[in-house]
Amino acid sequence: MRKLFLLAATLFVLVYAFEAPLRYGLNAIGKDDGIFVRDFLLIVPLVLLFIRQYMRGAIHPAYWVFAIIVAVHGSVGYLNFHSLVPPVYGAKFLLPLLFGFILSSALTEPAPKLMRLLALLWLVSLVGLYLDKFVLTYPWSGMETTVGGLKVDVSRGWDITSGEDKRVAGFTRSSIDAAALLPVLAFVITQRCRFVLRALVLAATGGAIFLTTQKGALLAYIAVAAIFCLPRRTWYAMLCTACVAMTLLMIMLPIGTSGLLMPTGGGVFSLASFGMRITSTWPDAWRWISNNDIFPFATGLGGLSGAMRFFAQDFSNPSDNLFIFMYGNFGIPALLYLGWMNYEALTVPSQMRRYAIAALAILAFDLGYGSVLALLEGPFTSLFLGAALGTLWHLRQRSLDGKWADPFEPAWSHPIAVAAQQDLSVRFQSR
Repeated sequence: MRKLFLLAATLFVLVYAFEAPLRYGLNAIGKDDGIFVRDFLLIVPLVLLFIRQYMRGAIHPAYWVFAIIVAVHGSVGYLNFHSLVPPVYGAKFLLPLLFGFILSSALTEPAPKLMRLLALLWLVSLVGLYLDKFVLTYPWSGMETTVGGLKVDVSRGWDITSGEDKRVAGFTRSSIDAAALLPVLAFVITQRCRFVLRALVLAATGGAIFLTTQKGALLAYIAVAAIFCLPRRTWYAMLCTACVAMTLLMIMLPIGTSGLLMPTGGGVFSLASFGMRITSTWPDAWRWISNNDIFPFATGLGGLSGAMRFFAQDFSNPSDNLFIFMYGNFGIPALLYLGWMNYEALTVPSQMRRYAIAALAILAFDLGYGSVLALLEGPFTSLFLGAALGTLWHLRQRSLDGKWADPFEPAWSHPIAVAAQQDLSVRFQSR
């Protein structure tokens, strides 16, 4: 079952990394909806594992948490908008989070074979961005198609598509996706590298993010990448500090800037996009939540952002902030969920902290980039955010000899789980 999950996750990540040419190919043969096969890569292993654990009488707690969240917040969304679309859409964007949580350290601390594949994927994605910027324009750039009655991007087109300010996405569907993909891969890879190679990978990644013109991703990346330039003994404390700081920034930005007037014109490295968030996107999102609030659960699951294209097209709002997105979907409990994320980061047992570095870096970056983006809607970011949180939770279970220290076995004393623990220890000792 572990191998099935790893295979599904690998294919899922590859689909995300090469989504633009894949959609381009599917469009050429009139099979645009074939992209939804990606979702079944997660659904099938999750269902099979649930059945297996149900037969054994020990179901992973993440399944119950997922079911409760979807049931409670999904019911609010259904009652609010009298449609199944919001809860179904909400369950869909939470699926990668659940999958990543169960797979946990297999993604954040991958085995050698998967590590080499992720390193190769990082290199290919990096080259793809530089080619897109300086050498050629891919045939899928700016293409649109229709799926399920909605117009969707094959590869997102921007206002600036040529010249020095060209926004590039490489093989991903959007520059936003590219800016989310490369940092996560870099953090997973570089934690095992010596200083010189680590610095080269981090610098090359920063340059590639600069090419995407995603300022929020670049700033969050620089803040986290700088920590990897410090002595290793400081990494855990600094990354924990970064997680808390990024969370506070993410919450305070849309609240503290309310009512400010900002310029909304200029080039890609101006404050134009930030100004649009302050003057229209965030206020409109708060207004929508206020007008459709079922206290204390706000609009309910699926009541804000992407799902609105199906039931409130005229009011569609991307939220462009993870806190607003979570508050709109979950209400007051969103604060509890964010608090739990930080609790997991801050309470890793001392003997397990060396295994938590990549997970903390991913969490800190996602919270930072979440200041200007609804990251949970991104399948890749949701997958690795789940893996980061799952790693932190399972590390505590391991230190306590907890029942779910190994996510695929109900007791750490199980022979398979012991072998997995020994394998993880050998990998770290061989650095």
